Amino acid sequence: MQYGLPCTGGIVMNVTNFNEPMQCIRDLNLSYLLLAQRLIHEDRFTAKFRLGLSESTIDIVKGLTFPQLIKLSSTGQLICRLRIDNETVIDCLTKDSRIDALQSIHTGIILSTDLLNSLSGEEPSRS
Repeated sequence: MQYGLPCTGGIVMNVTNFNEPMQCIRDLNLSYLLLAQRLIHEDRFTAKFRLGLSESTIDIVKGLTFPQLIKLSSTGQLICRLRIDNETVIDCLTKDSRIDALQSIHTGIILSTDLLNSLSGEEPSRS
């Protein structure tokens, strides 16, 4: 059985006898890693905030070669995580708002607070 699966960059790859969800995880991982490297090269400080990664992890991701990115993306597990993992916060950020611009600001405040708390060793807030 063959699947025509979309791959990173819009290329379609034929895969024989392959589990489609696993290929989707690989594609997502590779896309995430390539985006992370791009963000890091463009603006390290902003990338650190947007990705929620430590300084040492930023250095590691920045230095990975393409073959290493492929290998890491093929682990069979998602390598990125949902940073907003509290039901109340998700509810607040997804409900209708009179001022949509405030929701992106609120999200930024929540994530920056979590980042600051993680750097200081405190438990992330879930406001």
